[in-house]
Amino acid sequence: MEVTLKYFGIIADITQKTEESFFIAEESITLNNIKLKIEIKYPKILVINYSIAINKKFLQNDILLKNQDEIAFLPPFAGG
Repeated sequence: MEVTLKYFGIIADITQKTEESFFIAEESITLNNIKLKIEIKYPKILVINYSIAINKKFLQNDILLKNQDEIAFLPPFAGG
């Protein structure tokens, strides 16, 4: 399975990327599993409160991901 990870703001600074393809050997994987893999790969992300959107929709619950899903890691938003 392959998903696209997108990083914004300070998260893009930490990862040194705005986007990457993420290949998963497992046939099924949950959002929380991906989140853990990213936090291991980029441990500095652990100090940030961030939101996650799947296919441009904010989710609060863990879900089973599908091939070609787009996962966005979004830093806190500031009003202005």
